[in-house]
Amino acid sequence: MANTFQKVTFSNASPRGGGSNRLNSIPAKGRGSSYTAHANWGYVNCAIVDNTTAFVRNADSIVTWVQPANTLLTGISILFPSAVYSTGTGNSLGFEVGTSAGGGEIVTKEVDQIIDVGTDGTDLATGAKVDCTLIVPTEDGVTLATNTAYTATARTIHLNTVETSNAAAIVTAGTARWIIKYLRTA
Repeated sequence: MANTFQKVTFSNASPRGGGSNRLNSIPAKGRGSSYTAHANWGYVNCAIVDNTTAFVRNADSIVTWVQPANTLLTGISILFPSAVYSTGTGNSLGFEVGTSAGGGEIVTKEVDQIIDVGTDGTDLATGAKVDCTLIVPTEDGVTLATNTAYTATARTIHLNTVETSNAAAIVTAGTARWIIKYLRTA
């Protein structure tokens, strides 16, 4: 994809108005300089990926999404929009996100972060949401490692929901809606 640049000028600054308000709407850096704005930089992009069989007894349930090249993941959440979830009495429900199936390179595997030994199998409410914690490199060392949330080339991301306790059968798995936020960096 070719980069598209637009120079910020008096005529295209926003909000459009008259007099000094119009001039003041141009960022200070843009006045009389070569300030440019990229069409997609600085905007949070969002991808939605549904896993319609959110939980499988004693296993991962994996869906994938292709992270575009030159992007940085800024947040991953899971929303549970189904009207009914029957996930089994005593089961623990969790998640992980990685660049390989079951890898957990981007979000560490959490086996019971959604439900920790559910009481009756209907513990997951419609509209419930979980925010995942992205793995970040150590920032106070002698080197700074690559952030696992960044990619220079397009790559496949594996979004896993897990059930690990195997206490009871999952009758109605429901949908896990993955919400992925990312920024374009080039």
